[in-house]
Amino acid sequence: MVIQKSKDLLIDCSMIITTATIIIVQALVVSWIVFTTPEPCPRKYRVIQEQGGILASPTDIHRYCKLDYGGKFVLKDEYKE
Repeated sequence: MVIQKSKDLLIDCSMIITTATIIIVQALVVSWIVFTTPEPCPRKYRVIQEQGGILASPTDIHRYCKLDYGGKFVLKDEYKE
């Protein structure tokens, strides 16, 4: 179906629907990525006691946080509030 607005301007309704569908799918994919990213490890679990954290030594970070596939520390489930 083609709608004619003027002699020079033709609008194809199927193209409008296709573009809207692509925008909706992109919004869904981006929101899924944003909302399913894991919570990063908070600062208090990453620094030693002298710097205001709870770690006795820097290697204790593995008690509270795990390393994810992106190379970032993520808070373990048992310490999430």
